[in-house]
Amino acid sequence: MSMPAKGKVNDVDLGVILSCLEKFCNECDDKDTANCKEANCLVGFGKKTLRFAIQKGVLDIPGAHNLIPKNDFKPYYPESVAAALAETCNQCRECRDNHSADCVISLVRNALESAVLQEEIDYPGSVFMYMAKIKEQNPELSNALAKALRAK
Repeated sequence: MSMPAKGKVNDVDLGVILSCLEKFCNECDDKDTANCKEANCLVGFGKKTLRFAIQKGVLDIPGAHNLIPKNDFKPYYPESVAAALAETCNQCRECRDNHSADCVISLVRNALESAVLQEEIDYPGSVFMYMAKIKEQNPELSNALAKALRAK
């Protein structure tokens, strides 16, 4: 079932994605230190956009895709990223032609991709086609994502 990308926050459970991102923070050496800078962190960016979306009751944050921090070079492991990506796929409404790069689910997905992929993936609006695109760049991540999606 398709729905416009500009749906309401109650159409999805953004809190579940936020919980997935919290797991990254709980395992991060920088948590609760002066080195923890949410604005410069891919996971921190995702958490910030999710909290904003939940607070404002929106799914789109115009222009936010330009704010994804590209200088976060912390090590992210494909298995951990795959688990969080799986949740974004579960929450995705497969908007297809109505897909928005500024959808909070897309923003989190793009931030996570930046952690483990060399090139940005143009999300095709379909989870199946998305997985095929990931496989082209990173078969290990694609396999981990498929495994995580089966576990859901």
